Amino acid sequence: MTARRISKYAAGFLFGMALLAGSSPNWAADPKVETKWDTRRTAHPEDLDELRALEARVKAVVDKCSPATVAITIGFGAGSGVIVSEDGLVLTAAHVIAGEPKFDLKGGGTGYEPNKECTIILQDGKKVKAKTLGINDKMDSGMVKILEKGPNDGKWPFIPLAKSAELKPGQWVVSLGHPGGPKTGRAPVARLGQMEAPDKHRLHTAGGFIVSNCTLVGGDSGGPLYDLDGKVIGIHSRIGLSLATNVHVPTDKFVIDWDKLVAGEVIGRQPKPPTAVVGVVFAEDENDDAYVVEVDEDGPAAKAGLKPGDTITKFNTEVIKSVKKFRDMIKDKKPGDTVKLAVRRGTEILALSVTLGKRGA
Repeated sequence: MTARRISKYAAGFLFGMALLAGSSPNWAADPKVETKWDTRRTAHPEDLDELRALEARVKAVVDKCSPATVAITIGFGAGSGVIVSEDGLVLTAAHVIAGEPKFDLKGGGTGYEPNKECTIILQDGKKVKAKTLGINDKMDSGMVKILEKGPNDGKWPFIPLAKSAELKPGQWVVSLGHPGGPKTGRAPVARLGQMEAPDKHRLHTAGGFIVSNCTLVGGDSGGPLYDLDGKVIGIHSRIGLSLATNVHVPTDKFVIDWDKLVAGEVIGRQPKPPTAVVGVVFAEDENDDAYVVEVDEDGPAAKAGLKPGDTITKFNTEVIKSVKKFRDMIKDKKPGDTVKLAVRRGTEILALSVTLGKRGA
């Protein structure tokens, strides 16, 4: 496993097993008997023969899966991913291709749009063009499509998905990714670990994620978690409370959203509702009367006839005795709603109808 590493936990354990085996003649393996590792096993190796069997199984997974494990660069960011179809669909984490949630100045939208250009970096360092597809922001799942033809008669090497619901606590797994970002001449880095049960009674967290002790760092996000049959069981999402507690999006969640992700839809992130505005500036003290200091000359208030120096005394039927009260009333309204304001101007009380506008419009 040159140019690759396993986690400190797993390395220490395997090294300790090797020392123990070397010091005890009772642990000697029969060279004529080939031990095979049960890919669903949850227990640790018990002798040198089993240790070698686990090592051989991990090497087989890494050799099989590395060609489909990729790096993704978009803008100034980088993450990892895995090719899961011969036509070049790549699974990754939503935050790798979308960044943090963003809302526009008008109060709506998610800040993420599909079909953005990105670059896929293959195991041998070759770069190919790709585009972003859909995301589920709540689950941190995302999808990318390679735009170029694959090396095998136009097809891409890919790894099939396993059913994450069939995972068992303690099952041995392999993480691949690009910690610290892709590096020239370095293959995807492998780490060995086991699935964990967050509350010791179930494998999944409350949010439906799965947890392993495969060490992850920045740059691994979006990379694949494999079972020892060499199938994808999860995508790296984030580090837990320690480097040995790491959270992954289970493949079953991708399957549920598959058609929407391929279609470039945004799932899970709720757009921020537009904010209704009147178009006035009040005095700074929210406990003062709703005295109008300024009026936006192009805003709803000006169109309705409000002027600087007016004091708003009623909002529909509610008496307004402070700026805070006025703001409490308007926050439940939507752009386009019409409200009736009672306004004191000198010794006069005026009745004005204002059609609320939208912030930023």
